[in-house]
Amino acid sequence: MKKIILLLPIFLLLLSCIENKSVINKLKLEDVSKLIKQDSLYESIIYEIDSHKSNFEDNIILMSKFKELSYSDYLDYKKKSSDEYLINKVYSEADSLAQINLNEELNIYKPKIDSSITEYRNIRDKNDPTKYFKAEFSSIEKEYYSYGNDVMMQISFNITPLNGPIHGGGFLYKVISKETNKEVAEGGGRLNTYTFTDEIFTWEAPYDVKDEFENTSTEYIKENYDFEFTYVTVKIKDKTISAIDMFLIIPLIYQVYLDKDSLNMWEYKSIMESEFDISVKSSSEIMGELLRKEKKKINPLAFKFESILSGYTHSTY
Repeated sequence: MKKIILLLPIFLLLLSCIENKSVINKLKLEDVSKLIKQDSLYESIIYEIDSHKSNFEDNIILMSKFKELSYSDYLDYKKKSSDEYLINKVYSEADSLAQINLNEELNIYKPKIDSSITEYRNIRDKNDPTKYFKAEFSSIEKEYYSYGNDVMMQISFNITPLNGPIHGGGFLYKVISKETNKEVAEGGGRLNTYTFTDEIFTWEAPYDVKDEFENTSTEYIKENYDFEFTYVTVKIKDKTISAIDMFLIIPLIYQVYLDKDSLNMWEYKSIMESEFDISVKSSSEIMGELLRKEKKKINPLAFKFESILSGYTHSTY
C-alpha cells in the first residue's frame, strides 16, 4: 500500500508531462493509452490530430504557432466549446437573429411579391384554357367492318364553354381505371367550331383507347373509368390562348404558389432569393458564425488549430 502511495505522485507527474506535450508532437503508444485511461475524450482528440497531421506538419510556420498548444489545452477547449449551455445559447441567439434578418427583408420585398402574385394570377386566369371550357366523356360508337375483325370506334365528348362562347380549342385526356386507379389509355381532341353552349363533338378513337374499349359499352365506361383532362389551347375570336404560353410568361417560382391563399415566411424567402437575388442567412448559418466566435474566445490558438485540422480557414485569423 505504501508503495502505491509513493508511486502515485510519480505517476501523476508522468501523466502531467504527457498532457503538457505539444499537439505537434507524436505520442508514443503507451502515452496514448495513459491519456485515454485518464479521459476517454482523448481518444477522439488524438485520432483527430493524427488523422490530419498532413494539414500542418509540412508547414514550419504552423508548427511554430502550435508548439505552445498542449494536449490538455486542446482537451479543455473541446470540452468548453461543446458545452450544452453554450450550444443552446448560441442556437437561441441564431434563431432570433435569423428571424430579425428575414423580417427586415420581408418588409422590403413582401409588397412587391404580393403585387406580382396578383398580377400573375390575372395573367393565368386570362391565359388558362381551363377557365374557358371543359370536356366530359359522352359516349362511344362502334362500327364493324364487313371484312376482317377490325372495328372503327368513335368517341364523343360534351364540350361546355365556361366564360362566354369559344371559337375552338384543344385538349388531352387520360383514361383511368377505377379498379386499379391506373392510366390505361390516352387521347386528345381539337375543335375549330364556334360554340356558345353545351355541344357534343366526336373524334376517331386512337388505337389504345379503341383496344381498351372494344368490348365495352358507353354505360360500362362511365361506371368503370374516369377521364382526366388537360386543356391545351382555346380560341377566343381571332386569339388562340395556349397553356404553354402561360408557363412561359409566369416565372416558375411564382407558378408554385398561385393557388395558395397565403404564403408563409419561408415561401416568401424562397421567392426573394430566386427573383431578387437576396440571400437571407438561415439560423444554422448564423449559428455556425456565432459558434466560431464563441470558440475563438475560449482559446484562440486551439480554435485555429481545430480549423486547420478541419481544413477551414477564416479571414479573422
